[in-house]
Amino acid sequence: MTVLFPDPDRVPPRWGGLANGLTLAGLGLLVFGSVTGIPGTDSSGQKVAAVLLLVVASLAWLAWVLVRSSRPEAVVATCLVVVAAAGGALAAFSPIALIFPGIATLAAASRWTVGPAAAVGGAGALASAVTTAANGNKWAVVWGALGAVFTGLMVGITRRQAIDHAEQATRLELASDRANVERTRAEVLAERNHLAREIHDVLSHTLAALSLQLEAFATVVDAEPGTSPRVRDQLERTRQLVREGLDEARGAVRALRDDAVPLEERLAKLAEQHGAAFATAGPRRPLAPETVLALYRVAQEALTNVMKHATGAAASVELAFDDNAVRLTVDNDVPSTNGTASDALGRSGGGFGLRGISERVALLGGEVDAGPVPGGWRVRAVVPAAGAATTTPAPTPDPLAS
Repeated sequence: MTVLFPDPDRVPPRWGGLANGLTLAGLGLLVFGSVTGIPGTDSSGQKVAAVLLLVVASLAWLAWVLVRSSRPEAVVATCLVVVAAAGGALAAFSPIALIFPGIATLAAASRWTVGPAAAVGGAGALASAVTTAANGNKWAVVWGALGAVFTGLMVGITRRQAIDHAEQATRLELASDRANVERTRAEVLAERNHLAREIHDVLSHTLAALSLQLEAFATVVDAEPGTSPRVRDQLERTRQLVREGLDEARGAVRALRDDAVPLEERLAKLAEQHGAAFATAGPRRPLAPETVLALYRVAQEALTNVMKHATGAAASVELAFDDNAVRLTVDNDVPSTNGTASDALGRSGGGFGLRGISERVALLGGEVDAGPVPGGWRVRAVVPAAGAATTTPAPTPDPLAS
C-alpha cells in the first residue's frame, strides 16, 4: 500500500505529480474491484446504496488527493473520514472496499499522531459495523475492517517515524554544516585580522617613519636658501606619495577588518587626486569589503595607466548600482599632445596590472574589460550584486590612527 498510495506531503516536490498519478491509479483499481463485487448483492436497493457509497468514497478520495498538500488540516481530515466511513460501509457489499478505511487510516497516521489517525480508522470500522448489522451480513466483514484499520495504522506510524527520523538526520546534518561554515568563517576572520595587524605593524610603521624623515629633510631643505625649486618639487611629490601610501595601508587594514570606507568616498578622493571627474548612478547600497577593495583597485590601476600612457588626457570615473550588479567605468580621452590613440594608449607595459585586477574581480564572480573606444580608452569592471553587504558593519577602532 505504501507503494501504490504515496503521500505527496512527505515526498520531494519533483515527485509530487508521480505520487498523485499512482494514487489515482490505485483508486481506479479499487473502484474496479468494488464494482465487480456489487452485483453479488440481493436487491436493487442494496445495489443503489452500494453504488452511492462507492461514488461518495471515490469523490472523497479525489478531494483528498487535491487538498492534502495545500488546504487546512480540517479539510484534509474531513476527506479522510468520509473515505473511511463510506469505504467501511461499502465493505458490507463488496469486501475489497476494506482498502478504503485502511488507506485513509494509513494517510492519517502518516500525517498526524495516533489519536487522530485512530479516529479516522474508527469511523470506517463503525460504519462497517452499522452497515453489517443493518443488512444482517456476516460479522467477518467487521473483523476485516478492524484488521484493515489496524494494518493502516501500524504502517502509517512506521512510515511517519521513518520520515521524522530522516528529517531529524537532515536537520542535524544541516546544523553540522552550518557549524563548519561558521568555524571556517571564524578562521578566515582571524587570519584577516592577523594580516591587518602585520600590515599595521610593518608597512604603516615604516611609512610613518619615512614620513617623519621626509618632514625633517624638508625642514633642512627649507633652511637652505640656495636649494633648487626642482628639488623642493620632488621632495613635495615624495611626501605626497608617502601620505598616499599611508592612506592605502589604512584602507587595506579596514578592508581586512570589515570596516572599509564607503567606496564612493574612496573613489571620489582618488579621482580628485588624478584630476578626473567622478559620478555615481543608481540607488546606492553598502558593499562587502572585498568588493570595495577590488573596485577601488580597478579604478586605481586605470587612473595610473592614464597618468603613464595618456598624460594630460581628460578622465572620468563612474560607479553605477544596477539591480543585479555593480559597475565601475573609467574612461579617458586621447591626449592631444601625445600622438595618436594607438601610440598613446596602446602601450601598456607588461600588462600585469590589468591581469591582477582581472583576477581579483574574477574571484568575486565578476569580470573586467579594457580596450579602446571611439576617442579614447575604457576600463570597465562588473561585480554581481551578490557582492553587496546585507548590513553595514559596525565601525571598529582604526589601528593606523595610533
